[in-house]
Amino acid sequence: MSQKSHMNALINPETQEMLHKCNNKLSAIRLADLLMEPDRFQHFARTFEGLLYDFTRVRLDQPTLELLLQVAQGSGIMAQRDALFAGAPVNLTEHRPALHMALRCPEVLEAVGGSEAARVRAAMARLFQFADSLHAGRLPPAAQEPVTDLVHVGIGGSLLGPKLICEALASETASLRVHFLGSVDALPRERLLASLNPATTAVVLVSKSFTTGDTLLHGRRLRSWLTSARGEEAAQQRLFAVTSQIERAASFGIAAERLLYFSDWVGGRYSLWSPVSLAAAARMGSERFRRLLDGAAAMDRHFQQAPLSENLPVLAALISVWHRNICGYAAWGCMPYDQRLRLLPAYLQQLIMESNGKSVCADGTASTLQTAPVVFGETGTEAQHSVFQALHQGSDVVPQNFVAVARPDHSDQEAHDELLANMLAQMTALASGRDEAATRDALGTVPEALLAQRVFAGDRPSELLMLNQLDPEHLGRLLAFYEHKVFCESVLWGINAFDQWGVELGKTLAPNIQAALASGDGAGQGLDELLTHIHRLRR
Repeated sequence: MSQKSHMNALINPETQEMLHKCNNKLSAIRLADLLMEPDRFQHFARTFEGLLYDFTRVRLDQPTLELLLQVAQGSGIMAQRDALFAGAPVNLTEHRPALHMALRCPEVLEAVGGSEAARVRAAMARLFQFADSLHAGRLPPAAQEPVTDLVHVGIGGSLLGPKLICEALASETASLRVHFLGSVDALPRERLLASLNPATTAVVLVSKSFTTGDTLLHGRRLRSWLTSARGEEAAQQRLFAVTSQIERAASFGIAAERLLYFSDWVGGRYSLWSPVSLAAAARMGSERFRRLLDGAAAMDRHFQQAPLSENLPVLAALISVWHRNICGYAAWGCMPYDQRLRLLPAYLQQLIMESNGKSVCADGTASTLQTAPVVFGETGTEAQHSVFQALHQGSDVVPQNFVAVARPDHSDQEAHDELLANMLAQMTALASGRDEAATRDALGTVPEALLAQRVFAGDRPSELLMLNQLDPEHLGRLLAFYEHKVFCESVLWGINAFDQWGVELGKTLAPNIQAALASGDGAGQGLDELLTHIHRLRR
């Protein structure tokens, strides 16, 4: 696939002018009035296997949506989608495919073929075997020793996805306790180890390259902790690793029978479908983890087969581009109204900002378009008592993505109705606002200065993703939806979603600065006086 195939229809000045004209026209129409249009829900909402995508509260009309769909057609989304699933090197800078879908979709793995497909199947089989053993409280692979606690050590994509699905789907009746260590900050580790029994604890180190400093430092400390308490042989039996670099993990001291492989064409932030999620699969059981994979595979097929006008990831990406490049909104919020999804905003921060936070196109030229927005979020109703003040009355318009579950996994219907009512009220308030006349009707006679502060401008867009229920299949579909949405955005922007060179520079500078911290010598880079101050504080 050539670099020129990444050029997109949005770069066309004529197309941009047409979209800006649409926006200017729609800006004269209040969202509240658009919501009153007959059949708006039928025109601006889509469903797929228990997932509702409602974008009625986005300032769009039918002609504008049709124009956006023409943009998608002209950008080559369908051809690039097909190249993605066919295993073409869509990650151009690293000359790799991005085939995380092969971990969950048998048809895609068949397309991979050869020895690598066989290696993936073997790794997934070992994942399921290990997960079932740990879920039952027994140490794999022999399942003779007891395990009560599993410590997952990773960072970024090697932690966020597994932690999200573990929290969202873990069975409360599971005997295995799972703990996550990410940042190199030692305090959480020390507090955790004080609560664990080394005789019944297992550790899994997760690093694609097996060179990640945070993970390996934690790994060395945990290995020493196990060795001190149990001896070297017993400690080795409780150390596991998930990596694409088997030799490096072996050099660290991880025995071959406790190594789980995943391919280097699986990006870290897309790796939750792989053995990277051993801890989550162990907590929930392999059967439920397989159902998560099946749900994601269903969204893969939808993305491949649905026409653009019915394709949920394509529509969501078009709305994202509409908001970012035509409306000029620089931020985007995700507000899940279900505590089990409280980690979804953090997961999406990495997925969106690491994938599409680029200012250079895939052909090496500077992008003329703004790309990934700043992503943030909080669970409802907590968000209503923190960030929503700025969302309703702040000077910037920030589109919101609400996520909810229709059927709860508890019997308190009144509480769930109140939760959903709060979410629907926030969506309504953001869209419709409250003008001066309505504010006077609500408050009576008030001073003009106070009146101005009690008015809500409205016309603030939001989208809703409603799951029938939160089970493995629905969560799989939701997360794959976001993955494909991000890919479509990258095509529309003409950038590479699958590299992340922006994380490298700070990592390359850190070792010399760390040496200066340890020795007291200067580090340059404008840090000498600051390091002197730190050393003074440490005396």
